Amino acid sequence: MAKNHWSDSWLSSGLAFVGGYCDAAGYILAKTFTGHITGTLVLAAISVADHDWRTFLRHLLAIAFFLTGAVSILISQRFIARAPSRFLLPVVMSVQVGLISSAYFALTSHLTARFELFVGCMALALGLQNGAFSQAGGISVHTTYLTGMITSLLKTEAQKHSSEATAHDKLASDQKVSLLGGIWLAFVFGATVGAAVVFWFGVPGLFGAALLLLGMVIGLCVSSWHLEKRKEDRGICTEGRSQGDGHNVHAQQSHFQERVRKPWEGGIHKKAPRKGFCAHGRKLRFLFLSWCGLYAFAFPVRSQILQDETLSGPDSHETGQGPHGHLFGSWGGERTRLLERGVRFDFQYISDSLWDIKSEQKERFASWNRFRGTVDIELGTLVGQHGLYFHATALWQGGGNLGTYLGLLTSPSGMSSANTCRLDSWWLEKRWLNERLTARVGQFAEQDFYGAQHYAASFIFEPIGYALGNLFNTIESFDPPSTPALEIRVVPVHDLYVKSMVVAGDRSPFFHNPTGLVPQFRGTPVSVSEIGFTPGKKATSMRAFDNVESRTGYSGLYQFGASYNPGKFTTPSGAALRSGNYLLYWMASQALWRVDRSEAKGIDATFAYDWSPPSINRNNTLLTAGLRFNEPLPLHIHNTMSLGYVRNSLSQQFLPRGTPPWKTEHGVEFNTLLDVAHMLLLQPVIQYYANVGGRTQRAVVFGFRTKVEF
Repeated sequence: MAKNHWSDSWLSSGLAFVGGYCDAAGYILAKTFTGHITGTLVLAAISVADHDWRTFLRHLLAIAFFLTGAVSILISQRFIARAPSRFLLPVVMSVQVGLISSAYFALTSHLTARFELFVGCMALALGLQNGAFSQAGGISVHTTYLTGMITSLLKTEAQKHSSEATAHDKLASDQKVSLLGGIWLAFVFGATVGAAVVFWFGVPGLFGAALLLLGMVIGLCVSSWHLEKRKEDRGICTEGRSQGDGHNVHAQQSHFQERVRKPWEGGIHKKAPRKGFCAHGRKLRFLFLSWCGLYAFAFPVRSQILQDETLSGPDSHETGQGPHGHLFGSWGGERTRLLERGVRFDFQYISDSLWDIKSEQKERFASWNRFRGTVDIELGTLVGQHGLYFHATALWQGGGNLGTYLGLLTSPSGMSSANTCRLDSWWLEKRWLNERLTARVGQFAEQDFYGAQHYAASFIFEPIGYALGNLFNTIESFDPPSTPALEIRVVPVHDLYVKSMVVAGDRSPFFHNPTGLVPQFRGTPVSVSEIGFTPGKKATSMRAFDNVESRTGYSGLYQFGASYNPGKFTTPSGAALRSGNYLLYWMASQALWRVDRSEAKGIDATFAYDWSPPSINRNNTLLTAGLRFNEPLPLHIHNTMSLGYVRNSLSQQFLPRGTPPWKTEHGVEFNTLLDVAHMLLLQPVIQYYANVGGRTQRAVVFGFRTKVEF
């Protein structure tokens, strides 16, 4: 109980600080209280008396949006009455970060109604906060205004000294006074700090509140994760055990799931499904879709060209990260100065929130979250070592894996693997002869560069949203548990490249190197080679993943690759081991039609197929195909619509005796990507699966991807 009281105290104080900060900032920047209805009503009445109708409208908007936020929470809670409040609150706080950021961009724009938009975003953010956090330790509280709180504080103190008060009443009064007093002081302190920061830094001072909210969200998520982990360690989460036999049958149907989504050979990731977090999928759909719509009010900006993409799949940048492409801007010009010296920092948050709205399994919501920090250094500019580059990236990721729960061969998310916080990859790269010859050494993943889908950022499910899933057959490394590697790349002619890579084929990389800090040379050396043809583009400029700038004109990429692992692998009988395993893949990505050949608007197509011996590999063939329409919507923001198809086939030689033949699993996805703000991407998606796990079940998955660049 004491621990819960302490948790409520720091959370209520933190939110009160944000409430005071935003209220003071709103008044200084727009002469409107965005979190205090009483004060705003008084200001509105003064505006009427002064015949200042535009100011009156601004105050009226603040009241309307504040009430809209508070009421929307009350309505939403009717749909998620049994959902944990500690799950609801981090989502609301994340939406607040987006709204405060939108308020900043509104006020710094050249729109006529910029003050009204600013007030609307700020008032809505505080209204949501007021509705989402209304009790602490069983006491009714408010974190965006203090009028009723002060009255309650004085009344409680008076009752404490009443002659009729018992010892229990006095103890309860002390706790209430402590809580309310802390909220009061935090609000006043937040207002003081907010006013000082805005006076000193101007409009960018708003990001102080957003930064605090973001830190609180991370703290809540980490705390929740540790709590769930402790419960699992104590055996409290028993849902997975009660259904264990059915789940294990599905899990064993995918060699890939054995490597990534199900327990590793090291045996460190055997976790039961999370019951409290995931059991409210249908009831949460309304809430999440409503809040997603709030981001549509953000403000677009043209992006700048991104130099040399070093991240893969979902983490790669769909749009360039120019001076306006980050939530925190250019750090007062420091980011720009670092870029001029050849140093680039990138911080991003990306999440996949998915629901199985129809399947044989019980409905479930799963959210996979990832925070990543990356540094890229061009040592030629920094220290004069021309053609020499350094890269390093680290991440924290965690959440629920919907693909494992449903028993799918095709993962609905291209990010989900294992909960971890680690150094992902690092390398030194040297380029000679105008980049016709390149060598790279360090710790990095084969699947980031070989068998990687060129249009990965435009899709959500894994075989198209990252890399071909069957690459795990030969133990190709993947991110984030990258392994030591060496790569050589040669460009003999204008539009042709040949590259080859050797990597440590560690079958349990999370177990052997949990932090990623100490390279582990374990397993057999895995070699992979690829030849690529790049019509319409110079082979020296072609990267594994495309973005908006690189897809102009009728460019294409055609690849053939092969991977080989000399290690020992199990045969269908399981009685003998066989040395050596290999995989072949063919991939094609091509612009089919352009409205203007000098631009990117139009239709692209992608196709990929891999094959490995069915006598060694249960998942021995995979086919993917997709279409992407660039800029289909008549909007001033970047947008795409993508349709993807995946066919997963299992080798009948691995079929257990007495069971019906495996069927081919089919998956279809449709998604829309919206670059709704300078630093925010939103990507709603719906997926349909037939013959789940090689059997006869069907599944429908709905959700969205969110990506924020800091």
